[in-house]
Amino acid sequence: MNATVSQVEALRQLRQAAEARDPERCQFLLKTLFMDMEFYAALAVAIERAQSFLETFELYCREGKFARQILMQIVNTGTAPARLPPEAQRNFDFPGGANFMKALSDLAHALQPGPLPPRIGRLVEATVNAIMAELVEHYYGARVEEWQVVRQQPETAKARESALAFWIDEEVALLDTDHWLSVADSVEAHLGRQFG
Repeated sequence: MNATVSQVEALRQLRQAAEARDPERCQFLLKTLFMDMEFYAALAVAIERAQSFLETFELYCREGKFARQILMQIVNTGTAPARLPPEAQRNFDFPGGANFMKALSDLAHALQPGPLPPRIGRLVEATVNAIMAELVEHYYGARVEEWQVVRQQPETAKARESALAFWIDEEVALLDTDHWLSVADSVEAHLGRQFG
């Protein structure tokens, strides 16, 4: 890889933040790296994360083919609809569904005309929401009753306890770190292509 010294250092720090499970630092470093990459290389990193949840989304949402169509449009043409189709506006109440829809919306917004920094911010948000979709589904997919409490009564003590248990769960912690390390690997690979 022929990345700059600052990019190599940012990647090192991103991996360190992933291991420490420091979400704010991960997001800051990812935005720093994305701002230093060609836009479509950064877009490719965000798309990879969204695509990793696509099959799970389609298992829960049989009528959700629009998600695949939007991702295919983004991949094939580098464009996205200005707004998601009506079928994407409904309430996706299964674990990870709302996070995934937010990731798709963020990707679509990132491709609209406008200044670069907010568009890069949307790519970071898309990446974060795609990761969260996977973590939420992994944990709450096996805990349907807890999920209903978290969704329907988020202000209750029971929901807050469940949210804390989710975040400190050992498997969730490992997955979270793995996903962020995978993002760092993807950034490194795209930087290698950019400079190769």
